[in-house]
Amino acid sequence: MKSKIGWGTVFLFLIFLGNLSSGALCRETNQEPLNQEELENYLRTAKVVSVTKDSEKGRTAPWKIELDDGKIQRPGFFKYVNRPRPGVMPTSYKYEIAAYKLNKLLDLNCVPPVVGREIEEIKGSLQIYLVDCVTRTVLEKKKTEAPDPVKYQNALDEIKIFENLTYNECQKKDDILIHKETWQVWRVDFSEAFSPTSELLPGCEITRCSRKLYQNLLQLKNDAIKNALNLYLNPEEIDALLDRKEMIIEKIKKLIAAKGEEAALFS
Repeated sequence: MKSKIGWGTVFLFLIFLGNLSSGALCRETNQEPLNQEELENYLRTAKVVSVTKDSEKGRTAPWKIELDDGKIQRPGFFKYVNRPRPGVMPTSYKYEIAAYKLNKLLDLNCVPPVVGREIEEIKGSLQIYLVDCVTRTVLEKKKTEAPDPVKYQNALDEIKIFENLTYNECQKKDDILIHKETWQVWRVDFSEAFSPTSELLPGCEITRCSRKLYQNLLQLKNDAIKNALNLYLNPEEIDALLDRKEMIIEKIKKLIAAKGEEAALFS
């Protein structure tokens, strides 16, 4: 699906990550950990110290950004290409923002914080850089075993559901990042997601789900999705997303009926 270089090659050098589910996304020397909302505010308001262009290849040609809020410098990743559907080869920074917002609505915590911002009078998406991470490609090449294989597989299974929901490429190993110490699993790069396709991803079979994600899917109202994403997705993309949500719910219900709740759902 994608011809550009994966984010994994550029995410290995910057911000230390903590465990988002425990309230901390990144921790740096002598600094308190920041939660999602604090990092979003940082991305929106910190001064742009430097902009590095043309360092990354591919269709989105992102910029590396150095930010400073007067207390600490942090790097970011700025995408500005906006060729939304129904254009040819659709790619848009708006899909990055939409994916993060949907991730928040589901309390899934697998997408690093990203906000809309204007840099050098150009609108785009600004996402926090991640470091001390390796791609799934690297882990498997080195045959590195997870300290908790069950927890690791659970995270991958949740991400697979989110990939079906956003209609983003399934389990692309260079776009799945794992923190070396905490084994927090992240999914990045949604610049080509949200196809207006009312079906689940081919070859991306859903076999299990966490109880929390299943309940959040059941409880998430269509109007909440529309209100959160209508600035970033067109009506056809949103309608297809809502269709896929219902398909995922029905798929999980069938798994529960066929395998039993204990086999289909995990904590």
